[in-house]
Amino acid sequence: MSRIFIRGYCDFPSVRPGDTLDFYVSTDRPAPFSAQLVRLGYKNTEPATDTVERRSDDIHSDYLTFDPVPSNVDGEYEGFPQRTQVGAYIEVPDESGILAGDDGLTVQSFVWSTLPNKTQAIMSRWDESTTTGWSLTLEDGHPTFTVSDGTGVIARVQSDLKLFPEVFYSIVAGFDPAAQKLFIEQRVTMTRTNSRIGFVTPLASDTRVDAEAPISVVAAHAPVILAGLTESVVEQRAWVTDQFNGKLDSPKVFRGLLAPEAIEFLHRGEVPDGVDLLAHWDFSKETTPNGVGNDAITDCSASSLHGTCVNQPDRVMTGWNWDGSEENYKHAPEQYGAIWFHDDSIDDCRWESPIPLHITAEMRSGSYALQVRSGEFEDHIPFFILPPKGLSTAKIAVLIPTLSYLGYANSQDMQNAPATQTIMGLFASIEEKDLELNECPEYGLSTYDYHADGRGVQYSSWRRPLLNMRPRYRHEFGMLWQFPADMQLLGWLDTSGYEYDVITDHDLHAEGKDLLSNYNVVITGTHPEYYSTPMMDAWEDYLADGGRGMYLAGNGFVWVTSVHPDKPWMMEVRKGETGTQAWRARPGEYYHEFSAERGGIWRMRARAPQKTWGTGMSSHGLDVSAGYVQLPDARDPRLEWIFEGIGSDELIGDFGLVNGGAAGLEMDIYDLSLGSPPHAMLLASSHGHSVNAVLVPEEQFFPHAGMNGIEHPRVRADLVYFTTPAGGAVFSASSMTWSGSLPYNNGDNNVAKMTANILRRFMADGPVEELI
Repeated sequence: MSRIFIRGYCDFPSVRPGDTLDFYVSTDRPAPFSAQLVRLGYKNTEPATDTVERRSDDIHSDYLTFDPVPSNVDGEYEGFPQRTQVGAYIEVPDESGILAGDDGLTVQSFVWSTLPNKTQAIMSRWDESTTTGWSLTLEDGHPTFTVSDGTGVIARVQSDLKLFPEVFYSIVAGFDPAAQKLFIEQRVTMTRTNSRIGFVTPLASDTRVDAEAPISVVAAHAPVILAGLTESVVEQRAWVTDQFNGKLDSPKVFRGLLAPEAIEFLHRGEVPDGVDLLAHWDFSKETTPNGVGNDAITDCSASSLHGTCVNQPDRVMTGWNWDGSEENYKHAPEQYGAIWFHDDSIDDCRWESPIPLHITAEMRSGSYALQVRSGEFEDHIPFFILPPKGLSTAKIAVLIPTLSYLGYANSQDMQNAPATQTIMGLFASIEEKDLELNECPEYGLSTYDYHADGRGVQYSSWRRPLLNMRPRYRHEFGMLWQFPADMQLLGWLDTSGYEYDVITDHDLHAEGKDLLSNYNVVITGTHPEYYSTPMMDAWEDYLADGGRGMYLAGNGFVWVTSVHPDKPWMMEVRKGETGTQAWRARPGEYYHEFSAERGGIWRMRARAPQKTWGTGMSSHGLDVSAGYVQLPDARDPRLEWIFEGIGSDELIGDFGLVNGGAAGLEMDIYDLSLGSPPHAMLLASSHGHSVNAVLVPEEQFFPHAGMNGIEHPRVRADLVYFTTPAGGAVFSASSMTWSGSLPYNNGDNNVAKMTANILRRFMADGPVEELI
């Protein structure tokens, strides 16, 4: 039994009036559950006297509200356990039985295994439930070819040599029913660049083994599976097991048993004349100047046995013939014919029995959840309602960083990375949801995790239960992070009486500047780290054309991010040579599948956040937050309105619900060399960070002692204000914990006063006074 009895997900993060959002729910065993739509909010703010004795997450939970909203989904349902297919593979329908193998066949693929000692399938037309068909597998590191006659009689041949991890091989296997023979052959195809090791390492891995096979193959009632084999077929759906971990390149199937001289051609990546090619899946065929952007797999043979990727394997990977001369797959797609498969990938849980929520005009824009309850157990599935497209219901918009939510979705840093506690300067803070994530691969991973084979996770999906994106969730770091932290900002706006709309990253990516242009001012969430090109362009154009932006965040606009053109609930990030990163893409694999853009941080693409927002990421300190010291620009008489109600000697934000201050977690600084506008006003800089606060890698050119909050001047957060052309303006708080100080002392504090002063000016009609 799992630790959580009921859980669910919705198919997209946002929805508009007149549209429908589907929800999916699973229970541990058959049991009734109730559903109720609720609007998430705050009922109060926090007295100053409590904050030193109470955890920020406890305070947060106390003041969350779940206000029922009538909807068509309210009522009772019958719950049941939903099965999730985990692991990436390719499914190839073969209803006509072209690849049945009953008249003999030869199969070949280039193989680069990351976990060769794990039982897994390279390619198959096999049904495990009936033990029929054929399969090419790895068994304890040995390539193995198996055929079955459907009566329980099985013949197999196994290589006498194991595969070395992360080395490319050509593996060929075949069966001849007339001659009653099986064979398997492997050949090292390692080059200077395509494998983990080089020529100086001895490899005794070339071999051929022949075996007798006095049986006839009975066709499996199953599709062809590349990188797995069929466990069973239920209601025409194949459930796949024993997924492969590693790269496959150019798998092929031929009729009959090929002669040794023909096999030599296959080892060289060629197809000899005079053979009957039944299937040749060229994984590079979908590559375009804009990336791949679909799940299709092309069969280049006359059979046209095209396939479909399931659970988003890593595409446009360096292939067996990659020579290292080209790092952009668009320039040499023939060298990027590999797909990297993982047995724990997921792009969509594909659960059954959706609950469709119809969004009515009466449901005003905001943060919502479907509350599902079964007995004493409950879950809240969050989502966001936007105003009607092209319209606004307020002068203020809050941009919810849903791509960044996906970046951290179901992260397991504290559970799996011992160094994380040292990085944070904190002990792990684990709750039942974290243990559930660690024990159940069905929830998928975050872009801060590793696949089972050691590859960093580069894709993240909304279509699965996101257990760490729940209103009451306490992050494993022991503080509010991402969605719960953004609820503090929304709660302050609610309790302060501001009317606002919510919009999301996904909508900004799809609609661009037009979405922002409906508003006088747009406020970011606390951590908008992951940004696509359309989003970057939209912000820059909006601000340059007179829009006003309030960056109440830190570590924003950092990682180049792509959204799948056909599956917009999926995001991609490939971590580059620098940046605060849990992993790094392998050589030659920095360019995104979804968009063909080079991955890494925007700073390395000449779009440092400073150019748009005045500040950009410089440091992180996750143990203690601090306040800001006012600087000479704060005394400029043109900025008196920003400091209305704030004394000239006051520290700004030396208090707060997240580690005790408004400047902390991840912080940004003003930097002319990276594009900060020279006319920007530097209002204040944080002071008093700990030795655990350190410069991020992109700020370090040569490592040396003293790169911490006590000794280094660039470990800080800067408050920056500047105006833009056409009456626009920008305020950057440059810290993730700014919003955590808003509720302090029932909202009567200088962080709330400064935020309100700026918000009132920014939301007003007419241009903001130019400041040069």
